[in-house]
Formats: sequence, C-alpha cells, structure tokens
Amino acid sequence: MQIISLSVALLATLFATGAGAQPMPPPGPPGVPPTEELATVPNLTAVQQTDVRKILIQRRDAQEAAHAKARAEFDALRVKERNEHERIDEQTGEQLRKLLGDDGYVHYAEWDLAHREPRGGGPGTHPPMRPRGEHGNGPQRDAPPQPPDAGGAPHAPPEAPEE
Repeated sequence: MQIISLSVALLATLFATGAGAQPMPPPGPPGVPPTEELATVPNLTAVQQTDVRKILIQRRDAQEAAHAKARAEFDALRVKERNEHERIDEQTGEQLRKLLGDDGYVHYAEWDLAHREPRGGGPGTHPPMRPRGEHGNGPQRDAPPQPPDAGGAPHAPPEAPEE
C-alpha cells in the first residue's frame, strides 16, 4: 500500500514540476527581437541596430492597430446584426399575436418552444445520441439503424420470414 501511495506522490510531484517548467518568452515586445539578437546581425552598426529595432516596433504597433480596428468593426457588425434579428423577431411576434389573438399566441408560443432545436442547433445538427439498441428496430437490438429513404423517413425493418 505504501508503494502505491509513494508512486502517486511521485507522479503528482513530477506533474507539478513539469507543468511549471514552461520556457520564458524572449524579453521585449512580441515580434521584435531583443537588442542582443539584433547585435548578431552581420554588418550592422549600433545606430543601425537601434533604427532597425524602432522600425520593427513601429511595424508591430501598426499591425496591432489594424487588428484592433478590424475587431472593433466586427463587434459593431455583430451588434447591428443582433439588433436586426431582434427587430425581425418583434415584428413577427406582433404579426402572430394580431393573427392568433392573445390565447392563440400563448398556445403557439408553447408549441414553438417545445419544437425548437436546442440553442446552437439548427439544420444539419444531429439528434442527441441514444443508448445502444434504442434505434426503433424492435427485437433486433444490436442491428444498425436503417438509412432514411428519399423522403427522410427511416425504412421499416425487414420482416422476418414466417415459418
């Protein structure tokens, strides 16, 4: 028993030290090599190294600004699209309430909620998995499900020959 607990403790220690032993990123801004690395470029003077580093920092800042601008435009587009969807939903709800009346609309809303796909679902999502053997094949529990016909309805299982 002591061997097992000792092994578990050793594995836990190894895992903890392995998780914390990640390499440190190089010093300085990302995408810009450190000064020491620029010093290894052949035929660059100290002034040129400083100028190259300034140019690389400007490039990095410009790329970050372009990304931030694109992200802001994307976020604004998402807000606009969400508002448009909400407007369409409200308009549809008003039309249905006008057509069905308050009681009819309540019944419709209950029916609609019961028949909706789960959040994130939509056309092309598969139904939830069923336990093995619950494919509607009757006594043939481990038989694979029958492929649907052209209309989308599953084929009936083949009839067993009568004796």
